[in-house]
Amino acid sequence: MQKIFALVAVLLLAGCSSTDTTHTASQCIGVMTTQEAYGHLNPNRFTIQVLALTEERQADVKNYINHIPGQQPIWVNWKKSQGNHWYAVIYGDFATKEEAKYMIDQLPTEVRQQGPFVRSFGDVQNDKQTEVFRLR
Repeated sequence: MQKIFALVAVLLLAGCSSTDTTHTASQCIGVMTTQEAYGHLNPNRFTIQVLALTEERQADVKNYINHIPGQQPIWVNWKKSQGNHWYAVIYGDFATKEEAKYMIDQLPTEVRQQGPFVRSFGDVQNDKQTEVFRLR
């Protein structure tokens, strides 16, 4: 039950509803499993983990998402790790690690201060214990 409340909370904070599967600039594309969200993506491509927050700071998710520019996709992953509930926001689909690193330098100061880092989609795909919300 706690997991359901956490999922609903992050969706509401992000401006989504659990039944919303449309694509607009401010709405959720949908709720999915790790496989549904990332299984079709090339594991040799890269993304940026913008931040990871504990459940207690879930309200901060919306703030950071609103600061991320452009049209690249944004995903919010929810999982339990080491006894804590975590939200991880990942951003973009980049062909090379260098392209992703360059994009980190283009992010607003508020986002860069959280220490974003590059991850391969192969790494993201291996994290099987998440619920994923694609926001754009």
